[in-house]
Amino acid sequence: MGGFPCTYKKAYLKLDFDRKKGVFRIMLTTRVCDILGIRYPILLGGMAWITGWEMAAAVSKAGGLGTIAAATMEPEELVENITKIRGATSRPFAVNIPLRLPSSKRAVEIAIQEEVPVVVSSAGDPVKYSERFKSKGIKNFQVAFTLEMVKRCADAGVDGIIAMGMEGGGNISPSEISTLVLVREAVEVTDLPIVAAGGIADARGLVAALALGAEGIQMGTRFLATREGTLHDNYKEALLKAKDTDTTVTGRTTGLQFRVLKNRLAQKVLQMEKEGKDREEIDSFTIGSLKKAAFSGDAEWGSLMMGQVVGFIKDIRSVEDLLEEIMLEAEREINRLKQYVR
Repeated sequence: MGGFPCTYKKAYLKLDFDRKKGVFRIMLTTRVCDILGIRYPILLGGMAWITGWEMAAAVSKAGGLGTIAAATMEPEELVENITKIRGATSRPFAVNIPLRLPSSKRAVEIAIQEEVPVVVSSAGDPVKYSERFKSKGIKNFQVAFTLEMVKRCADAGVDGIIAMGMEGGGNISPSEISTLVLVREAVEVTDLPIVAAGGIADARGLVAALALGAEGIQMGTRFLATREGTLHDNYKEALLKAKDTDTTVTGRTTGLQFRVLKNRLAQKVLQMEKEGKDREEIDSFTIGSLKKAAFSGDAEWGSLMMGQVVGFIKDIRSVEDLLEEIMLEAEREINRLKQYVR
């Protein structure tokens, strides 16, 4: 239905029917919703060893964009995940493909062959694939860490850009630019829809992103702390216990940075870096550590990737309840802000 003007850039309100409650409601929506065919402008960040079809399906069913992380999947496993999510929901989903990995070429071919709705590409230049994605009707959003990457992505012809700041968990930019800065820069140089990522876990984070000019958010850490999160309970318990100061960044000396929980593994890696150990030796020491955390629940010697926003997370809830609360609270927060306009 028709939209109503909203004070936030390229965001508007529309009349939407809530099937669960059987009533119409005014709902915040953006171009991200329109392009991706989703109800809420909220994306699940792809996380290796964790976000398979089950977790992606839960987010897509709840109105967001669920994401299957292809990074650690064998080709047949990726095909199986795509088949299973299609059996679980008819709603759009994404496949995340880190382009720097040797396995990315095969993952891209599978995504094109399967004609997945969305590809979220990262860690590389999407220019060699963007036209092929378009020819199959696949939407392509690219993760960018710097303004230079934002410009390159826009030139490559992607459909949207995910501007990820250094507050986020997992792989972060060597430049360590914050979300607050990067999103503001990004919207000034391109008219493509920008999705803010890094340091966002609630309604105020969404509203702040809209105020910066973004048209959606991507969350990773917050989705880990959900009932549908496919990771060990020890990992979830660590998320609930962690404070905002409990993460650290490893890999500053090797050029491959990760934000993780400050546990024994992280402290050992930081010590190895201080001693001048090279990337090969550090990689050899940490190999398999994310899988150890996600599957085995080793909270000390596993790599528990999480963002600084972890300090906000105090409960484990369903994905559906989480998204509903974020959207309802975002509308209330926007109304609250109106008191400052006189």
